[in-house]
Amino acid sequence: MRSSFWLPVVLVLIAASILLFGADRPPQYWAVGEENEPILTRFHSNERNETDLFRWSYPQATLFIYGYRGAPALIELRLAAPRREGIAPAQVIFTHQDGQLVTTTVAGYWRYYRFLLPTSTTGESFLRWSTEPYVAPPDIRELGLALSRVNFLTTVERPPLSGQMIGWAILPLLVWWAGTLWRWDERLRNILTGLALLPAIGLASFPVGAEYWLPSLPWPWWPLAPVLILALWPSLANYLQRLSKRITPQPQWSWFGIILAFAGLIAIRFGVPAWIALLPVISGVWLVWPLITDDEEGSVWPVGRSLLLITGIALATRLIALDQMPLALWRDESRHGLLALRVWTEPTFRPIYVVKGADLPALFFYLVAPIVGNWGAHAWSVRLVSALAGAFTPLALYWFASPLIGRRAAVLAAALLAWASWSLSMSRWAFPATLDHLLVLTAGGLLWRGLDPGQQYWRSWSYVVGAALLGGLAVYTYHTGRLAPLALLMVAVFRLGHDLSRWRRFWPHLLSAALVGAIVIAPLALYILNDSAGFNRRVGLVSIFQANDLTRHRPLDFLGEHIVRYGLMWHVQGDANGRHHLPLAPMVDPVVGLFLLFGLGLAWQARRQSVVVLFVLWLLYHVPGLLSFNAPHAMRALGTLAPACALAGWGLSRFGSSREWQRWLIPGMLVLSLCFNLWVYFGQMRTNPQVYGEFDRVETVMAYIVRRAATPTDSEQRVSVYLPREWALSDTVRFLTIDLPPAQQPKIWRGTSDDENTLVVLPAFTDATEVATVLQALGPSAIEVFPTPTLPSDGEPLVRVFARGSAAIELMRAP
Repeated sequence: MRSSFWLPVVLVLIAASILLFGADRPPQYWAVGEENEPILTRFHSNERNETDLFRWSYPQATLFIYGYRGAPALIELRLAAPRREGIAPAQVIFTHQDGQLVTTTVAGYWRYYRFLLPTSTTGESFLRWSTEPYVAPPDIRELGLALSRVNFLTTVERPPLSGQMIGWAILPLLVWWAGTLWRWDERLRNILTGLALLPAIGLASFPVGAEYWLPSLPWPWWPLAPVLILALWPSLANYLQRLSKRITPQPQWSWFGIILAFAGLIAIRFGVPAWIALLPVISGVWLVWPLITDDEEGSVWPVGRSLLLITGIALATRLIALDQMPLALWRDESRHGLLALRVWTEPTFRPIYVVKGADLPALFFYLVAPIVGNWGAHAWSVRLVSALAGAFTPLALYWFASPLIGRRAAVLAAALLAWASWSLSMSRWAFPATLDHLLVLTAGGLLWRGLDPGQQYWRSWSYVVGAALLGGLAVYTYHTGRLAPLALLMVAVFRLGHDLSRWRRFWPHLLSAALVGAIVIAPLALYILNDSAGFNRRVGLVSIFQANDLTRHRPLDFLGEHIVRYGLMWHVQGDANGRHHLPLAPMVDPVVGLFLLFGLGLAWQARRQSVVVLFVLWLLYHVPGLLSFNAPHAMRALGTLAPACALAGWGLSRFGSSREWQRWLIPGMLVLSLCFNLWVYFGQMRTNPQVYGEFDRVETVMAYIVRRAATPTDSEQRVSVYLPREWALSDTVRFLTIDLPPAQQPKIWRGTSDDENTLVVLPAFTDATEVATVLQALGPSAIEVFPTPTLPSDGEPLVRVFARGSAAIELMRAP
């Protein structure tokens, strides 16, 4: 170790020299319309007047600056803020990353404004401005300032010594030290140590690009914290090893560890700070580890009956009251239902990918079409495909995981997935995300078995080709389906491993699978060639590489933050969107959360191909969420749930059921997990305003009133229902009433009605002036009807209903 210590020391000296004496950022002059545009956030597109090409900013906008590494930056902006006569000149507040810079008036004509801007030594550097919104009719945009040119000027010859420079200079030492402590191969350690010099070279050679792509370095925690951890690691490891030898012979400590870990996970849900609650979780996992047994299968389980029971629970928890939980439809569900009806009713409408109104591949709409076409436009009918896909995904997980981790562990994995509240949330509304993972898991199980050297010849071919077919179909489900070919490639790579004879034997199978997959994906590929912008529109809008944040823009900064958020979503804080899950609650129950830690530890310890593939897939399906905003996002990360349940089931199955006094543990954990998830979804989420408030309750109630009025009656007693234009044309009202005869569909309220029996339904927040106008238009016999339908039944009023005519009044007062 000491003999090779010279390498990182020399590299640290080289890195420091490069950073201190490397090239400084040259002056840069840029005008709107030229290439190599600086990073501008919240700006409108290029425009031209008689003399200039320029861009309007929003009232708040930001210019990001890179390449100065702590040196002051001199910035010249050519700005104008024209305003109509009678409107005061634009007062603009300019700020930077450390606070306010200056407040000034920007003239209505072009002028240069010069700023000496301090730049950050570690994080983002930016110049941000804020002004009152300006609207110039007929243009309806909110405008700020007009920008035509930016000049960046160097103020010092060399950047000052900064935390950023120290951090990147010491990186080779940290890499070498970590490799030494964790016993990397010497050649690999030396190569990685040398590569750690690249950030310093990049900052010196390409200051702008390198500073943009490299992540921020928090100072002083970097690099002092890693140095401290690496320095203390040997002593800490030796102490833990000695302590473990004392505790291992005393199993009561291990059982105390289970209680301690569960207490920590429950404490998080009751608001205890994570940094406090995670300490007993980590300590409990360490204490429990001696309970892990080498018994892979243990007692023989009745697999068939277990899977039948699990599937029954999965179906029941997804189909019961499907039209009532969630309480109302969401506009995207309604749009998907309308598209499915178009597929069913319009022979010329056969989409491959739908951009307008969906931004999704079209397979889901084809599956929903016969259901809504035959049984009508209802909440349950549009949700049924997603619910069934979620209900059968546990079976697909068992099919995929059983040859990897054993039948007992796979049964446990299927059970944990069957009633997971995260899966219930994603299954019980009309979205194709569950369909994606059903297909991929089934295809993965086929591929693993098809590449088994002991498999029958014809069955091997059919399995591999079937996997390619299902994997290709998965691409047509949801945006995460784009990972399906890569996921199946990972399965094939880990299945065949380093054995070249296996690769030679199965290359015809793989070639055939690639051909079948290409044929299945060909229509979508042709669509992409014709409209790649439409295909990638949604992905581009949410990508971290298209940041629209006023204070940050570095992609790797967003990526680092997202890694932390997705790491914490399992045990600490999950998705905030009530449509996706219980807001901010951990994404899995404490049972899955605890035994996932054991499964990950076992995967690291075993490192065999059949288990590592689960870990790799778990990591792979984090990618869509990591590379997009709103982290953690339950729908984009849904593909991580099945591998996580498989790892948790494997961890739970290794708790030595051979001992009589331990056999109660596994059934007890399953019952606890089931009860906890049912309580979260059907208890907490059902009554949580942050959940049901995310759905279109007003539109759903309006549609309910329309359908109620459409009940066949005497033509003289027919009731006409009027809605305001924006509500009558909303997606949810249109979908839920689309199968009614034209005469019974909602009418747009235009201030008058000639029908004898009339209902006018307005949202509850309608102001008094509009209410008075409606009552006056309906005449003296009109009344406001109470009570009105609401969701939930004991919730606040959502609409106000005004009735004229005895039939209309009786209709609303009927129970």
